[in-house]
Amino acid sequence: MKIAKLLNQFRISNDPARQQAMVDAYIPILRPILIPACGYYLFVTWEHWQTQSGLMLAVFSFISTTTALSFYLFHKLLTNNQTMSLARLEFHNLAMQLFMYLNLLSYLLVYNVETRYIYFVLLAFIFAITGATTRTVMISVPLTLATLYWFSTSLPADLYAEYVSIVVATAFASVSMTGLLRHAIIRQIDARLLADELTAKARALADADMLTGIPNRRAIFEKIDTLIEQGTPFWLGIFDLDGFKGINDVYGHSMGDRLLRASVARAMDLHLEGAMIGRIGGDEFAVVLTGDVSEPRVRELAGSWIKAITAPYMIENQELSVGASAGISHFPSMGTDSTQLYEQADFALYKAKARFRGQCILFETTDSKEMENATAIERELREGNLEQELFLLFQPQYSPGEARVVSFEALARWQNPRLGLVSPDAFIRVAERSGFIQKVTAILFRKGLAELKKWPDDISLSFNLSARDISDQTFVLSLLGQIMEEQVSPSRLEFEITETAVMSDLTTSSTVLDRLRSRGCRVALDDFGSGYSSFEYLDQLPLDKVKIDRSFIRKVPHSITSREIVAAIIALCSKLNLRCVLEGVETQEEMAVLAPLQPDLIQGYLFGRPMSGKDAGQLIADQQQASTDPTELKAQSA
Repeated sequence: MKIAKLLNQFRISNDPARQQAMVDAYIPILRPILIPACGYYLFVTWEHWQTQSGLMLAVFSFISTTTALSFYLFHKLLTNNQTMSLARLEFHNLAMQLFMYLNLLSYLLVYNVETRYIYFVLLAFIFAITGATTRTVMISVPLTLATLYWFSTSLPADLYAEYVSIVVATAFASVSMTGLLRHAIIRQIDARLLADELTAKARALADADMLTGIPNRRAIFEKIDTLIEQGTPFWLGIFDLDGFKGINDVYGHSMGDRLLRASVARAMDLHLEGAMIGRIGGDEFAVVLTGDVSEPRVRELAGSWIKAITAPYMIENQELSVGASAGISHFPSMGTDSTQLYEQADFALYKAKARFRGQCILFETTDSKEMENATAIERELREGNLEQELFLLFQPQYSPGEARVVSFEALARWQNPRLGLVSPDAFIRVAERSGFIQKVTAILFRKGLAELKKWPDDISLSFNLSARDISDQTFVLSLLGQIMEEQVSPSRLEFEITETAVMSDLTTSSTVLDRLRSRGCRVALDDFGSGYSSFEYLDQLPLDKVKIDRSFIRKVPHSITSREIVAAIIALCSKLNLRCVLEGVETQEEMAVLAPLQPDLIQGYLFGRPMSGKDAGQLIADQQQASTDPTELKAQSA
C-alpha cells in the first residue's frame, strides 16, 4: 500500500501541469529577493575594494560581481519568461544558491574569521526558504551545514560542541521551514489545479451539445472567430435535416433524439481531416473545414456527408429516413466576419432547400445582391407596420359549366414605404426563411376572411399556405379558430399548398391537411405537374382540388403532347372526384383548344386579373345581375 502511494506521488510530481503550477508558485517568491540580493553583493564588492588589494581584490571582486550580475539576470529572466520549465527554474535557483555559498566559502578559506561562521546558518535558512524543489534544498542546505561543521572542527572543544548544536538546530529549523512552506504552496497548487480542472470541465460542458456531445453553437462560433483572427482560410457549411420534425411528431422526441445521435455518429465516422462538426440548434449542424481544400473537394465532402446521413436508419425495429441539404461559404474569399459567413452559408442553405433539395450549394458572388435585398426585406418585416402594409388581391376562378365565377384566389401583396411594392415571391421566401411567414399568413388570412364575409354564400376563397404554416399544427388550429370567430362556413374556404411545401415533411403535412378537411375546409394542390413526384401526392395527400401548372397551358395551342397531358389530368381528376383548375389561361386561342377538354374551372387573365376586394365585390354583383347572360358576364370579367 505504501509503495503504491509512493508511486502515485511520483506520478503526480512528474505531471506537466503540476510542475508548471510549481513554477508559477515559486517565481513570485524568488523574484522579489533577487534585486536586494544583487544590491547586497554590489555592496560586498565595494567592501572588497576598501579592504583588499592585489590578487585577493581581483578574486573576491570577480566572485561578488559575478554573483550580483547573475542575480540581476535571473530577475530579468523570471520577469520576461512566463513559460519556464521546472527543471530550468531548479537549475537557476541552485546556481544562485551556489554563488552565495562560494562567496562565503572563498572568503573564509582565505580569512578564517570565526565570527563569520554564523553566515552559514543564515545561508541555510535562505536556501530552505528559496529552494524551488526538494532537490535544491537537499543539496544546498546540507552542503552549507556540512561546511559549517568542517570549519568548526578546528575550534576548541567547547566552541566545537556549541557549533555542532547550532548545525543540528539549523538543520531541524531548515527542514521545518521547508516543510511548512512547501506544504502551503502544494495546497495552493492543489486548489488551483482543482479549480482549473473544474473550469475545464465547465467549459467543456458549456461548449458541448448536451444531446449529441459534439461542439455546440457557442463552440463553433468561437472556432470561427479564432480562425478569422489568425487569418486561417476555412469553409463553413450549414447542414439541415429535411423531414426530422415529422419524425418527432409521429414517433416522439425520444426517437428523434436517437435519430440525431445516429446521424452525428455517421458524420463522425467519415473522419474529415481538419473538420469540426457541431450542432447549432434543432436539426441544424455546422462544419468548419480548415486546410487547403479546393471547391470541388468541398462539394465532394459535403455530398458524402449528405449521402451518409440520409441513408435509412433502423431504430427500435423502425426504419426511419431523413433528407439533408447544405449551404457553404468560405473565408476569406466570401466573407470576413463570422456573422457574414454564417448568413451567407444560411442563405445558400435556404436556396438549396427551396430549389435544390438534397444538394450542397455554395454561396456565390452573384448571390450578394439577392442576399442584400433579402436583408432589406427582412429588416422591413421586423420593423414595418405589416398590419397596414400587407393587403390582398383576388383572382377569379371561372366555371365554364356554370358560366360564372365560383371562387377567388387570395394573392398576397406588400406595399412598403421604403421598398415600394415588393414582389410576393421575394418577401414570402424571406418571411419563410426568417420565421415571419406565420405572422404574414395570420394578417392576410384575417383580411381574406373579412372580404369573404361580404360575398354571397356560394362564392368561396382559396388561400395559400407555406411549408412552415402546414408544418405547425398549432398555427393551423389558430386559423381554424379565426374561421369560427368570424362565423364563416369552413366549406367556403380552400387552402392551397404546393409540392415543395409538403415534400420536406409529408407525414406532418398529411396530418395537418386531414385536420383541415375534418373541420370542413377544402385542400388544393397548386402547380400540379411542375414537380417530379406530384402524382404520388394525389395518393398520399387528402385533396379536393388540383391546379394544373400554367407551364402546360401555355404550350397547349402549339403542343399536342401538352394538350394530351392536360386532357389526361382532367380525366384523372374526374375519376378521383377531384376538382381541376387550369391556371394561366390568358387568350381566346388557348381557350378554344381547352374548351373541348371540358375543363372544370379556369383561372387566368382571360376571365379576370388579380383585383381588389372592392372590384371583386363589384364583379360578383355584376355577375348576379347578368346571371341570365353568360356572354355578358364573360365580357365584363375579361
